[in-house]
Amino acid sequence: MRKFILIIAMVAALIRLFNLTLPPLFFDESIHATILKSLFNGNYRYNPAYHGPLLYYLLYTPVQTLGESEFSLRILPALTGILVALTPLLYRRFIGSEAAIIAAVLVAISAIITNYSRFCREDIFQLLFTALFAYFIFRYLEKEKSLKDFRVDRDTLLLTTSFIFMALLATLKETFYPIAAVFALYFIFDIKKFRASDLAISASVFLLIYFAFYTNFFTYTTPLTNFSEFPAVKAVSYWKHQHDIARIGGPWYYYLELILLYDFPAFLLAIFALHAIIIKRNNFEAFTAYWFLSFLILFSYIQEKVPWLGIHILFPMYILTGIAIVRLNSKLDRRKLKTLAAVCILFSAYGSVHVNHINPVNPAEPALYLPTQYDVREFAEKTRGERIYIFTEIGEYWPLAWYLREHKAYFITTGIEGWNFREGDYVVVNITNDMKIDKTNLEFVETMVVRCWTFWTTPQLQRVPEFIVLRKPLNDISCMNFSVYRANR
Repeated sequence: MRKFILIIAMVAALIRLFNLTLPPLFFDESIHATILKSLFNGNYRYNPAYHGPLLYYLLYTPVQTLGESEFSLRILPALTGILVALTPLLYRRFIGSEAAIIAAVLVAISAIITNYSRFCREDIFQLLFTALFAYFIFRYLEKEKSLKDFRVDRDTLLLTTSFIFMALLATLKETFYPIAAVFALYFIFDIKKFRASDLAISASVFLLIYFAFYTNFFTYTTPLTNFSEFPAVKAVSYWKHQHDIARIGGPWYYYLELILLYDFPAFLLAIFALHAIIIKRNNFEAFTAYWFLSFLILFSYIQEKVPWLGIHILFPMYILTGIAIVRLNSKLDRRKLKTLAAVCILFSAYGSVHVNHINPVNPAEPALYLPTQYDVREFAEKTRGERIYIFTEIGEYWPLAWYLREHKAYFITTGIEGWNFREGDYVVVNITNDMKIDKTNLEFVETMVVRCWTFWTTPQLQRVPEFIVLRKPLNDISCMNFSVYRANR
């Protein structure tokens, strides 16, 4: 087992750490980097639009130690992603060593999980805490207990540990609330297997961690005294509204399509595992099936269709895939079984290498959401020391605002009329302002492609083979471009 742990850790580390700074920061990453400054300044306040406080506390040390850079913002998510890849090995006591190893390999090479391990977001941390919660709560349930038993022992520590990970999950992102509801619905039927004293202790620790982070370690107590500022109230209110207006809407099959494009063989095997689990029930396997199906249904319903949420569906799916391959051991000879596992792994690995290394800004990849193009970084590098005026709209300037943070850059969102520029000034305009600007004394320099996308959820089906093999777009590509001028008097 040690040999497998080492190999999986090395593979996971290689594909997560190699060329970590190759893709420019995506817009969300640059926003998180900017909000981090409020933590440095001591005036951080929770805003559900930018998720929970724990991400910023986690980023604080690498950024403070290494300086603010693409690397320092991404290194901790990448290291966390390595741990996520090893987590299925903990489950071997529940599903067996072979199934756990296969699941760990699939997590290690997963295109989408790997990508969001190389990304300054909360989701990879949430996935780690979710996986560890599942492990520790099932360790707790291994021994028979009674709700009326008030002993405190080693098992109390196991349940408390599971609640600690759930508390950390809660301080990262608002997806905690539906995730917690889904898990509570499962375990409520086993409530008699828990000790009331263990639940009370664990809940107390959960609340302590929860309020510590949301009150900046009890230095900002408004969330405790003002109902509208209570974290759960703010979170549910804000994200329910985003769901109602379908801010980032998409079809119900969004995640299903994402899975089929990147993990088609693994998905088929996971479906087989569901059938096998129904026939031969195992508590943890049944939970994993519930975990996969309930998360697939949950995120398919929520009108916030973004690829990083897919990692919460993929993780339990990979565990089911490992279970399926082992279950097929009695139906297929060893050579066919190895071939099946190889096809599954190679299909996933091929997509992963393309998404994360060959072209990590390819808008044809559904795993990438509005990827920032290299033009942004290149523009920032060649305009150091220059005065730059950027005329755009609120929200359009990310991640350009981060890349120009040390430049003499001015972002104007109130219109371009009436401005005079000195010789040598750079003037950057979005499409709207490009039609209004007086170009008399301006020399066109270049078109800067900021980010691109494609509406892949309604693909041209004849393009699917080309996407799978050549990573060509499933639909037409669109881009947000800025025109770059230089004042010339």
